[in-house]
Parts: sequence; C-alpha cells; structure tokens
Amino acid sequence: MFRALLPQTRVAVLLRPISVLVCLCAPVAYAQLEASTELDTVVVTATRSEQRLADTLPHTTVITRADIERWQMRDLLELLGQQAGVEMARSGGFGSQASLFLRGTNSSQTLVLIDGIRLNSAVGGAATIGGISLDTVERIEIVRGNLSSLYGSEAIGGVIQIFTRAGARPGASASAEAGAGHSRAASVAANTRLGTTEFALAGGYRYARPFSAIDPALGANPDEDANRNRTGSLRVRQPLGERAELSASVWTTRNATDYDSTFDAPTTTHHEEAQQNAWQATGRFAVTERWTTRLQAGEGRDESINTVSDPASFNIGQFEARNRQIAWSNTFVLLPALEAQLGAEQLQQRGASTSYDANFTSALVAFDRRVRAVWAGTTLHGATQQVQLNLRRDDYSDVGAATTGLAAYGYQLTPSWRVSAQYSTAFRAPSFNDLYFPFFGNPQLAPERARSGEAGVRYAAGETSMRLAVYRTRTRDLIVFDTASNMAQNIASVRIDGAELALGTRVSGWRLDVNLDASRPIDETTRQRLVRRAPYRAGLGIERAFGPIDVGASVTHVAARYDNDINTFARTRLDPYTLLRATFAYRLGNYCRLTLRVENLADERYQLVSGYNTQRRGAFAGAEVRI
Repeated sequence: MFRALLPQTRVAVLLRPISVLVCLCAPVAYAQLEASTELDTVVVTATRSEQRLADTLPHTTVITRADIERWQMRDLLELLGQQAGVEMARSGGFGSQASLFLRGTNSSQTLVLIDGIRLNSAVGGAATIGGISLDTVERIEIVRGNLSSLYGSEAIGGVIQIFTRAGARPGASASAEAGAGHSRAASVAANTRLGTTEFALAGGYRYARPFSAIDPALGANPDEDANRNRTGSLRVRQPLGERAELSASVWTTRNATDYDSTFDAPTTTHHEEAQQNAWQATGRFAVTERWTTRLQAGEGRDESINTVSDPASFNIGQFEARNRQIAWSNTFVLLPALEAQLGAEQLQQRGASTSYDANFTSALVAFDRRVRAVWAGTTLHGATQQVQLNLRRDDYSDVGAATTGLAAYGYQLTPSWRVSAQYSTAFRAPSFNDLYFPFFGNPQLAPERARSGEAGVRYAAGETSMRLAVYRTRTRDLIVFDTASNMAQNIASVRIDGAELALGTRVSGWRLDVNLDASRPIDETTRQRLVRRAPYRAGLGIERAFGPIDVGASVTHVAARYDNDINTFARTRLDPYTLLRATFAYRLGNYCRLTLRVENLADERYQLVSGYNTQRRGAFAGAEVRI
C-alpha cells in the first residue's frame, strides 16, 4: 500500500540526506546506556488517553519544563521551529503575525490546543501563536500526521497540545533576564497545597524593541517596533478519593505589538492590542475498574484591535473569535493490553470582524457555527504488535458533515526496534474568512479533504531514541482564490512527500539531539513548491554539565525557500541560512542559577518572510531562584 503512495524514486531522493545521517549515528544507537526515559514518559494527545511515549504509533515528541529551562527558551514559536518536521515564519519580532508548517501543511491545517481547548480561530482557521511565551508552559506534546479521526477539523498536519504549569510538589521560582534589543523579562511560578487541593500559579512579563519589522528601504517606518507581553496561568486539582478528581485551569496572554506595513506612507505607525484567554474544567471518574469517564467544558477567546496613525488605512480593524466546547470521553479496558475509547463533543464557534463589513463603515459583523461530533477508537499494546484504530463523524451547521478515520499498525522486531505503518484521512472546515470575507468569500465552499500514508522505524535503548518516518499527504478541494470566478473555490490539490528523522542520545557525558527533515510540498495545479517551506532542514544540539556549569550549543540550517515579494507579490527566492546558538549556566547550590545565552552567534542575515527583518546577534543574561 505504502509503495503505491510514495514512488520509489522520489522516496530515494527524500531519504538520501537522512540515510547518510542514520549511517553516521548508527554506531551510537548500539551504545550501552542508562534506562530509557521513553519508558517513563506518559502522553495523552496521540490517542486522547494515557499511554507511554514508547507505545505511540504516530511520531510524537514531548517537551518538558526541564527541557525549556535547560535550553533557555523563551518563545513558543521558536521552540517549535527547532523540532523535526516543524517550520515557522514570522513577520517581525515576537508578537507579530506568524505561520507554522507541520509536515509542510498550512498553518490552518495544524490544530493547536491548550489544556484541551482549541486555539485555532474560526475567523482565519489558524491559531495565533506568534506572541505566546513559555513562562506558563509545563509541557508540550507534538503529534505529527492526520489526527482528524480524534480531533476533527484542522488536524491534517498534526496536533500540538500545550499544557499550563502544574506540579504536586510545593515550591516557588522566580527569574529575570535582560539583553539585546532593549529586552527585559521576568517570571514567577509557585505550587502549593491547601489540604488535598493542589494549586499551580505562573506569570510572566517581557518587553523588547529589537528592530524595525520591515527594512525602511522598502517604504516602511524606520522606527524600532516594540512588543510588551504579559501572561499568566492558574491550575487547580482536587482529588476525590482514589477513583475521581476534579481539575480546572485558566490561561491568558496579552500582547501590545508595533508592526510595519508597506501599504501605508513611510511615516505611518501601526499598533496591535491582542489578547488570548482560555479556561477549562474537567472531571475524571473511574466508574469501575475497567471504565473511566472524563467530562471537560471550556472556552477559548482571541481578540485584537489594530490602530494606525493614518485614519484612512486599510490596516485599521478589529476581530473577535470564540471557541466554546464540551467533550465527554470514555476509556474501557477490555483486556490488559487492549483499550477502547468512545466520545462525543459539541463545539460552538463565533467570529466577528470589521473586515466583514462590505460597506466599510467599521461595523463589527459576526458569524456563528455549531459542530457536533462522535468518535470511537481502540488501541492494542501487545508484546510484539501494536494497533490504533479511530473513526470520527463531525457535523457542521454551515458546511455539512465529514467522516475521518485512522488505522496504524506497529510490529516489534526486537525489544529495541519497531516498524510501523499508518493510513489516515482528515479534513479542514472553511474559515469564516473563506466563507464570508467581502469580494473573496464563498458560502458554498466544502471542507478541504486529505489522506495520508506513513511508514516508520523506531529505535529505543537506554538513553538513545530514534524515529524515522516517511510520509505522503494529499489534500484535495483546497480553498484558493479563483481568478475566473473572482472568489474562493474548492479547486486546488496539494501533495506533500516527506521524510523526517529525530535522534537523541548521550555519548561520553554529552547529550546529542539531531533532527533532519526533507519535504516536497507541491501545488498540483501550478506544479510549484508551496511558499516559505524549505526542501530540507537540519539541526544539531549538544549539552553537557561540568560540575555546577552547564553548557550547550545548537546549529540549525534551513535551505532556500520561495515566498511572494512583499510589494510586487511576484514569486521570489529566500536565501538559505544557518543559525548558531550557545547557552551557559552556572548553578549556585540548589537554589540559584545564573544564565547566559547568545542568539544568532554568527550574526547571520536572513529572512523568514520576504521583506521582514529578523534577530541579529544578541546576548541575554539572567538569574533564576528556587525555594
């Protein structure tokens, strides 16, 4: 089946750089190392129920709070961009408009959740993640590949789930940092208990004015564009005996961002006030020894107001989006290695924007939709065989229904080696922009449809883990602007052939992390590569502790990509680039740590989006205290 999906010649081209790296790293994979961390890590996103990371059939990555602090990462988007199969682009500094490409798919084809609540907006279809800091993040799970059979719309490229700060052990921490680009940041976090009730609180503030978002030579305001970010989260957990628990969380982030536009005069200033909020409450009950039920209700909001010094600017606008959802899921243990899942969901989406006002009177025009869904699945984790089956039905009040499925199989060749294959289908419901935007929208649009095939190899022994995946995703009824009808239509088709490798190990005290991915996302109508997506990317990270000193470095290389010119919209080439990053930390006992990092160590000049500037070399120093 899979050979039919991926022609042998094309697979060979995609795998050539990855196969070389596998050969170089293969001797490391046989090293005798300590107990595997994969055996202890539990994830929930890949099946919507708890399972070991080592048992997941879709390619899944877990980023913990310890990883975030060890790597001295501050920005969610940049952290995701370091992972295998994930590319990102941003039009300026932190807080500006951003795109995320998971396995070469569009931003609107990747589902982003925070504590189970959807961040993807019904207005544009994608999640707003360009201004999310990591101060309130406990862990992140990245699952690559079609997961519509579990989560519905947008999960064509995969699902990224963010979990807010939590912890059962009482304690507190605080940090502060300052550096290049007039930047300064501070954060606090605390965990405590009152009786049997657990509380986790976190908050952060950051300010930066690093550069002008657009080169002034292109006709933009030359002033430095600033961002001010405030974020906070609260999580509460209340056990109810040994068989039940209640939990709830609240998360918020606010961004005040200056930005540039070449559509206005060079002296024009632009500013956006944006905020995102999410809350959820969950009850989990073990009805019997074999049946666990879970009920979650929550809401996510995304709002922004754009102001411009020129009152006639088309950049002036406001938008509001809301996802209100309730989900009921059940897990049944049929046999010690066999589980079944059954669930139902209801989602209410609302979107409003002044851009929907065809009379240009700045009126806020709103649209609503209702989504009802049921889903079922089963997972088998045998000694040598693993199976995952999922089926889901979504019914949209405005664009009809869609049925999606997933079938995955894994075979354990040895205790360390496993091979797997997967086939899945997915869809994306049209956004309100696709349906109703003046002079573009088409209320008759149907959902985009996709199908994917994937084959994988996994190795895990000691502290060494390796995952290699080869895949093809084909999306039909892609929504594009049709010049013949002068509106959006379901006419395009995109095919993405790709391969990705993620490897981590420890050698002579050094921790090594390698990722490499190659992809060929092609618009089958124009035969052109999709913009802002590189044919290959490679990354290498190394870390080691020398007593109280921690050192680390990483190098990321991204090949040349194409984009649309910022002014003419003609197809243009973005040059390849290589970024170097270095970190240093000194631990003063168990309670204090001094940090230093240098971004873009080689002072590389590069662009992620045509015409937009990026961070030059910059150093950042800080301190962290724990009690």
